[in-house]
Amino acid sequence: MSTTGKTILWIVIIVIVVGGIWWYMSSRNAGTSATNTSGNTVASTSSTNSAQAQNLPQGDSDQSINQEMTSASAQMNGFSSDNASINQSMNDQPVQQAE
Repeated sequence: MSTTGKTILWIVIIVIVVGGIWWYMSSRNAGTSATNTSGNTVASTSSTNSAQAQNLPQGDSDQSINQEMTSASAQMNGFSSDNASINQSMNDQPVQQAE
């Protein structure tokens, strides 16, 4: 491999590593709220908790389990459909094109 190719490869590797570190650090800090000078961080924390509580299923644990199982079933059906489409496209035969 030429020195130019090696240099480009190292630059790409460094960019990927720096980008991965930046993404990792930003994803870890995404859940925390910045402290402002007025000290009003309790409101943002409580609004985050209430938003998370709205995503939880309501009712007893049996209802929650049933809702999650229904959701998982729907996702698996979608996966099966996607998998069948991929398998079909992998088995497609080339067609002679008309002039």
